[in-house]
Amino acid sequence: MFELPGLVDGWRNQAQIETNDRMLRNLLEPLVRAAPGLRHVTLLQGTKAYGVHVRPITVPAREGRSEMREQPNFYWNQEDYLRERQPGSSWHFSILRPVLIVGEAIGGAMNLIPALGVHAALMREKGTALPYPGGGPRVSQAVDADLLARAIAWAGDAPAARNEVFNVTNGDVFVWENVWPAVADALGMRGDAREPFSLRTHLSPEGIAAWDALRVRHGLSSPGLEDFVGLSLEYADYQMRYGQDAAGPASFVSTVKIMQAGFTEVMDTEAMFRKWFAVYRDRGWLPPMR
Repeated sequence: MFELPGLVDGWRNQAQIETNDRMLRNLLEPLVRAAPGLRHVTLLQGTKAYGVHVRPITVPAREGRSEMREQPNFYWNQEDYLRERQPGSSWHFSILRPVLIVGEAIGGAMNLIPALGVHAALMREKGTALPYPGGGPRVSQAVDADLLARAIAWAGDAPAARNEVFNVTNGDVFVWENVWPAVADALGMRGDAREPFSLRTHLSPEGIAAWDALRVRHGLSSPGLEDFVGLSLEYADYQMRYGQDAAGPASFVSTVKIMQAGFTEVMDTEAMFRKWFAVYRDRGWLPPMR
């Protein structure tokens, strides 16, 4: 997926829409010609299909009932291409709509583990507590990257998933401020009351230098700040509603369809955060807990 600098603003950019459309076509057309044994294609979308970036979404958002097709989105270009290309082919497709994927990635545009890990490490230099940096509350969901991978594998084999669209999440819901104590604890810190702070502030020359000094001090193998977090600091501000004090509309999708089709795996979201922070420490990308 191609993302423009600034991240959120690019989600409605026509050039970005066209670029992502071409990327799928330029991948699939030569693949179909070279791989006669191709059996399945899985396409990932997300809650932008329901217009979460431009309006309060229907709660819970449901596949086939809550889409915002009138809002230009590269999802529709890619999905329409697959639906037009598939008939008569030996392969089928599935479209999965995960919500806030959390996992292992360096330099990603929307991965909160390095963003929150860097934030905590830099804040720990100033004290022992980790205040919640976001704004007003909003009911949200997430999905563990490994769980999503298993959903993708399931979709490739399950007849019930052929040419279908499914939401996929961990199965629970959370509010950032409520889950923050568990996030802080997983980072070896004490969660504290709300103290709004834009995480993208760390991208200043002072923040970049502070991260470099911290990497040297702890012997970390992670790269410099910008290469490590990509656009994820901006995404963290967006997710936690920095600068927005009022309660936000819930971002909540139904997963009834995928469960009824046969994929029923779930995961506790707090356990997910603990898991991935531990992975990043084990890789030497984040400093050890004190």
